Amino acid sequence: MKTSHYKLLEYASMAACVLSAKTLSAQAIYTDLDPDVVLEMDPEILNLDMNGDGVLDFAFLNEIYTIETSVWSFYYSYIERIWAGPKNPNNAIAASTKLYGSAESNYYYRYYPYALNHDVLINSLLNFQNDGYQMLAFRTIFWSLALETWDDFEGGNWYPEITDHYLGVRFLDTLGCNHFGWIRCDVLEEGRVLVVKDYAYETKCDTSILAGDTIGDTTDIVGVDDNLLETAKIWNAGNTVHIQLTANTVPVICEIFNLEGQCIYRELIKSNSTEINLLNTSKSLYIVSLKSASGQKKVRKISLN
Repeated sequence: MKTSHYKLLEYASMAACVLSAKTLSAQAIYTDLDPDVVLEMDPEILNLDMNGDGVLDFAFLNEIYTIETSVWSFYYSYIERIWAGPKNPNNAIAASTKLYGSAESNYYYRYYPYALNHDVLINSLLNFQNDGYQMLAFRTIFWSLALETWDDFEGGNWYPEITDHYLGVRFLDTLGCNHFGWIRCDVLEEGRVLVVKDYAYETKCDTSILAGDTIGDTTDIVGVDDNLLETAKIWNAGNTVHIQLTANTVPVICEIFNLEGQCIYRELIKSNSTEINLLNTSKSLYIVSLKSASGQKKVRKISLN
């Protein structure tokens, strides 16, 4: 069996790179909002159609208002909220959950979307919520005229100011396919202003995407514990790509693509430790893909300098 796998990989390594390049370049759809959409007034709303099918997927709301109650002798509240939520219950946002209330006054939940860092993997392992009103950031100022005292209550994973972080989202298209994606945002001025910059989603159903990825270089592996390539290490020093494999993973096909989806390198790797010299390659981001005979795959972005 090992011999047949080996021959299969040798045959595959001689195939034209362009076949894989077409698949790779079509995995993600990226949209740049130019200019950025800024929500700074009350009530400003932004609706997003992630895949351009005419169905709205997610909405954002900036809400600022004052209320007056008779509690504690003319009690005023100044309230600021930046909300996000799916437009239908089939969609969801990755968020943390907090339980409020008591047995006497009834319990209720609040949902706070995560502010994900760049390259965080967005897939079903995240805690997705389909509540229509999830708070990125909030602040409430309480003021009592009679007592002449005030209190401040604020929070949210994006509070007080978070820039260039990502919402992890999941949406269902009209064909019944679930897509994972990201939306890059800023929250500024202590939760008063929301900036939505760009977004992307993976075209493959139920397939991961990295936060900030615009080309779709992440392939989901079902049963990660069984994926031997998860132990592979890929890194670069200057224009040299280093690949470290364990003995039971070789041989593998190694492919390197540029951002246009062109294959600039394709070889069958038979050694546990490999160095690939790309001295004549221009400075840019590249995609390194490893594939085993069983179809397991590992993909990483590198930056040659």
